[in-house]
Amino acid sequence: MRDLLRRTPFRLAAAFSLFFITTVLALFTVIYLVSSARLVSDIRDRVRTNIESLAILDGDRTFDDLVAVVAEESESVRDPDFIIELVDKNGKFLAGNVRDVPQSTQWMTLKRSSLNFSMDRGEPTDEFLAIWKPLSKGSLLVGSDNSEVKQMKSFLLKLLAYGLVATSIAIALCAVYFARQTQHRIDAFANPLARVSRGQISARVPISGLRDDIDQIAGQVNGMLGNLQKLIENVNQSSSDIAHDLKKPLGRLRQRLDDARRKAQSPADFQSAVDAALLDIDSITETFDALLRITQIEAGARKDKFVAIDLRVLLADVHDVYDIVAEDAGDKLSLVSEVTHPAMVQGDPELLMQVFANLVENAIRHSPSGTAIGLRLYAAPGVYRVDVTDSGPGIPESERENVFRRLYRLERARSTDGSGLGLSLVAAIVDLHGAKIALADNAPGLRVEVSFPARV
Repeated sequence: MRDLLRRTPFRLAAAFSLFFITTVLALFTVIYLVSSARLVSDIRDRVRTNIESLAILDGDRTFDDLVAVVAEESESVRDPDFIIELVDKNGKFLAGNVRDVPQSTQWMTLKRSSLNFSMDRGEPTDEFLAIWKPLSKGSLLVGSDNSEVKQMKSFLLKLLAYGLVATSIAIALCAVYFARQTQHRIDAFANPLARVSRGQISARVPISGLRDDIDQIAGQVNGMLGNLQKLIENVNQSSSDIAHDLKKPLGRLRQRLDDARRKAQSPADFQSAVDAALLDIDSITETFDALLRITQIEAGARKDKFVAIDLRVLLADVHDVYDIVAEDAGDKLSLVSEVTHPAMVQGDPELLMQVFANLVENAIRHSPSGTAIGLRLYAAPGVYRVDVTDSGPGIPESERENVFRRLYRLERARSTDGSGLGLSLVAAIVDLHGAKIALADNAPGLRVEVSFPARV
């Protein structure tokens, strides 16, 4: 029971039920009071009408007529729901079907059992609503049975009791139903998250298809879990790749130092071994620096440096820097812009410069001499696309997803310089800018497509 009380759906259901029952009770109370007041007002109006119609006969010449009329009314009254009494100024009974009713200027509620009837066939529990009216030669009492009020009150109380019970049951059933449904959806959240906490990172929150707030949150949670799974997989893969790729240079470094210790015949030999070892250490350091840089970029550490950038100007700078580099390698670097107006995007100039620098360097490094390398800028609704193309050997379609992994290198590239982090860095920077990167066949060669959302 205590565990049930801690559950939010149960608390909400209980609060909803209490609120609804309280509202129903208040509504019935208002109906009860308003209906009672209305009936009482109707009875008083009826009494006033009767008493005013009789008071017309109040006068020096007509008072005896009033006495006669009251007497006649008393004799003719067979319905026990009407009372009338006429007295003189001294309180002496003159006519009526009741006697000795205490005089008052206010409305009175009189029990039948306390009245002195000349003839009475009513129930002792009946009550009358009556009032005295002063006359020129006495006072007149007229009253009406208020059993309608009692009956109506009794009916409303019974209706309230039965209605409250029925409403409470219906509300309780609805509350339990919705509480169970809500609890099931909460459990649908809790169970996958509990599995994730136990290491089952592939667990996902089910989506009901109702497209409500909970489904939206479920989609966001699943997106978060997907990113987390991808991150963990990248970490695991990176750890494996680091262990694999650094084993060789570290082994080579150890071998060189060991050779220097055992085989160096002169200071020059020892110096040469130390220089080679330092180069290996620098290469390893560069690898770790690149990994750290990728991690920082993926964490969004550079977003505070975002400014408005014209891609045309940026690509022109890349072309100016690498045109000579490509020419020295025997390649040709060209720049074509199909955009005649400023191609504005939001980003970090240094990082975007590095994206296209890395792509151009990769094309130069992994393509044979004489390769045509191109930079092309396109415009589409809401998007600017930059293509970096070459006519080299390209990348097999089966390998295109893998090349963005950290430290991954194609077999043919393992003999060349590099850490295998260039495209990983490019992918991280592109993702930081909310852009997309894709690899395609340039027939022949490779086409790298980078699509940026246009700055609004």
